[in-house]
Amino acid sequence: MLFLNSEEIARLADRRELIAAAEAAFRIQASGDFQMPVRTQAECKGKTLLAMPCFTDSCFGTKLVSIVPENLQKELPPLFGIVVLNDGGTGEPLAMLNGAKITALRTAAAGALSIRYLAATAASNLGVVGAGVQGYNQILFACSVRPFTDVHLYDHNEKALHAHGEKLAAELPGVAITCGESARAVLRQSEVVITATNSERPLFPNDRTLFQNRHFVGIGSYKPEMREYPEALFRNLKYLFLDTEHALQETGDVITPLARGWIAEKQIMPFNRVISGGIVAVANEHNVTFFKSVGMALLDVVVADFIYNKAREKGCGLEINL
Repeated sequence: MLFLNSEEIARLADRRELIAAAEAAFRIQASGDFQMPVRTQAECKGKTLLAMPCFTDSCFGTKLVSIVPENLQKELPPLFGIVVLNDGGTGEPLAMLNGAKITALRTAAAGALSIRYLAATAASNLGVVGAGVQGYNQILFACSVRPFTDVHLYDHNEKALHAHGEKLAAELPGVAITCGESARAVLRQSEVVITATNSERPLFPNDRTLFQNRHFVGIGSYKPEMREYPEALFRNLKYLFLDTEHALQETGDVITPLARGWIAEKQIMPFNRVISGGIVAVANEHNVTFFKSVGMALLDVVVADFIYNKAREKGCGLEINL
């Protein structure tokens, strides 16, 4: 079995190739040729453990993730995890990969795909609320599918915000990086807005005029009590696009709008229908689109399989015996 750590995955992970792998995963999802049980989620004293299995024809696998938000106070990552990849025919364990890295890369690739398919072609200003690992990767991948000239950032943690900005400035020398004073300021300055927080209340004012002529990517809310967006956004939507139907039970950014009648169930669509060509007219007169991701094991498995095969090709990783 091959073991691949975070650094090795990063070296192997070309962004454009990963975006293509994520697109392949959404096409598999559209075909229905996979099996993905609802993820198991266990909680104890503010700590969360997730188990996410999925089967495809060529392989299957499981991601195990721990989420401990208070780790940030200890200057530790809030998310740790592993992905175990198995041979699709024999079930033999093929690889164990750093799950936090796979999560960050596949989520960023999915967000970038939504920008490619849903955001205005001429969009030049990107806004991101949340200065963590997810926000950082979302920006790098977004800049791979659109020639953004300006990136506007906000996080309530000023130290993390400015460190984030300096790191991005080094990675994206041709892009102006600005640290904003509020989430609202970032929203007003941006045509594409990505939110990557664990907030339990909306990040923006409930003003419908602020939610027009923009594309939104929500990746932070993964529990029913978590919400990043106010009623105003949902009132402006033609469709709410989801990475997986499991979001209907998992995130407050779908559960609450449905329960309160801000959006109808018929308006909630799988994003794979856009990629497969099933939906072409994605926006209404407000010209606003929204992609909500809670993460799906199909993306983990397809991206892990891509990384594994690339590692074998290049002779990377550590061979271990079980």
